[in-house]
Amino acid sequence: MNKIVIVGLGAHAKIIADEINREKKYKILGFIDAFNKKTSFINPFYNKLKVLGGLEYFKKKKEFSVIIAVGSNHERFSIYKKIVKIKSNIKWAKVISKNAIISKNSIIGEGSMVISGSIINVNAKIGSHCLINTGSIIEHDNIFEDFSSTGPGVNLGGNVKIGKKSFIGIGANIKHKITIGNNVVVGANSYVNKNCSSNSTYIGSPAKKHSLREPNQKYL
Repeated sequence: MNKIVIVGLGAHAKIIADEINREKKYKILGFIDAFNKKTSFINPFYNKLKVLGGLEYFKKKKEFSVIIAVGSNHERFSIYKKIVKIKSNIKWAKVISKNAIISKNSIIGEGSMVISGSIINVNAKIGSHCLINTGSIIEHDNIFEDFSSTGPGVNLGGNVKIGKKSFIGIGANIKHKITIGNNVVVGANSYVNKNCSSNSTYIGSPAKKHSLREPNQKYL
């Protein structure tokens, strides 16, 4: 069985550990504290697993795969850059729930995560280090660029394109043939029926551009 290290100590790391245990493709070696917070949600749920240390763990010459189990796109990207600076030949894992429905004609990039109940339909392309959260529906011919993500219960029509590091909030609905730029935040329960420009936040039904200039994924 392949060995895997989970980067992160928060609630999302707990979810990913649970998915890995159900999938039974990997043996979890433990968790990495990416921010030296020394606090976590992990121990009460996975007390047989340990925190292996900080990012310096990647200096060790060991063979294992890695998944960055951090919900924020920007934090996930920042951690990725730090890891590859320490060790360039990382083996990135894909964690795909056995309870997700994935078309054989879809593509999912390295380091990406698909959580239980999600559906990824024909010809969809999910980039690297993306997060498709619980119960999201990604319809045919969608494109998710690297480090983008959905919250739980998102619905995307066909031929939707999501740019790099963009986040679609819980329960949001995106009309077919919509393009969402890079570094965009779409608020929870919003309905997007027009294209969204990069580096912007959209809220409402129908969604309108918010006055925030710099999207902050902790805002929504």
